[in-house]
Amino acid sequence: MMRLAYFGSMDTNGIITSLRRDIEAGHLGAGTVLKQEQLAERFGVSRQPIRQALDRLLASGFLVRRPDRSLAVSGLNEEQARELAEIRLSLETTALLASIGALTESDLRKARRLNEDLLDEDDPQQLEELDLAFHRTLYGRCGNARLLDMIDTFRRESRRAYARQPKGSEARPTLYGDHQAIIEACAARDADLARQALAQHLQLTTARLSLEGEEE
Repeated sequence: MMRLAYFGSMDTNGIITSLRRDIEAGHLGAGTVLKQEQLAERFGVSRQPIRQALDRLLASGFLVRRPDRSLAVSGLNEEQARELAEIRLSLETTALLASIGALTESDLRKARRLNEDLLDEDDPQQLEELDLAFHRTLYGRCGNARLLDMIDTFRRESRRAYARQPKGSEARPTLYGDHQAIIEACAARDADLARQALAQHLQLTTARLSLEGEEE
């Protein structure tokens, strides 16, 4: 495991937050095995809170259990990334098309503001939250709360794509431009154009997630 910062004694929630940030930022790449004794030394705690933190990260999909029972950072290969993108496209297209006719000018202004904030955000975790809020704003008039919850769940499976598009990277203006295209299609109430813009947007996520498999 690479050498990471020592934070002193922490509780389970603090350990989870720290490890999540390391994973999302790419400091702990896909396939990295997390060893309890090393983590206990790093965080200055016994193994009990480490076990609890790892169990919760496993349950939330950040880790996978290997055949030897060790826990490693999860990652998506190209096929898994493609499947996830297909599921997201189906769900998100359904929500967007159901919402587009009911979107207000206030909704569109909010989406534009969120997209401007996305362009300048440095922290991957905040970038994720802004992106979720952006899409929630455009899908929020679909009238189906369960569909929106499902979309959030699948979008969070793509969270590590955010670490691959830091501020100043080529990917960041592409993300911004894709969002602008979706907004303008919604403003024009053009369902076909909105569907095409969303499909193009999800291709970026697929490409970013597919890179994870190359690190395993």
